[in-house]
Amino acid sequence: MKKDDVELLREIQKNTEMGMHALDVMSNKVYDDNMALMLARESFKYGELHDRAKAQLLAAKQRPDPENKVNRMMITAAIQGNTLLNASTSHLAELMIRGSNMGLSNLWKAMNHNAQAQGQSVELAKELMDFEENNIKELKKYL
Repeated sequence: MKKDDVELLREIQKNTEMGMHALDVMSNKVYDDNMALMLARESFKYGELHDRAKAQLLAAKQRPDPENKVNRMMITAAIQGNTLLNASTSHLAELMIRGSNMGLSNLWKAMNHNAQAQGQSVELAKELMDFEENNIKELKKYL
């Protein structure tokens, strides 16, 4: 496995971990049943994509990146701060759209910086990017 493939898979791993953690923090703030169901499905899909990226890394005898505890704390603090005065469904949807956009930007950057990546790592990155774009589309209904 090429270095670019490894780096792309690690970005997918990091991206999905951040998504799962953000959804976990946000889940107890959601009071709209339809949105809560959507977030549960998103979390499940993030977990699936995360596991696939990690499995590809391990199959290539590469070490997955350890979870970044500082990033987890920053995400938690940002969500808590941003929802302190406004935890409306619309505001939560807006925050999640921002998070998905940030994830998309990071994935595009990783794809551009690791142009030699190919095969399953690129397919998985594109699947994650399509998933993020679909999430944004679905979340716009709650704005």
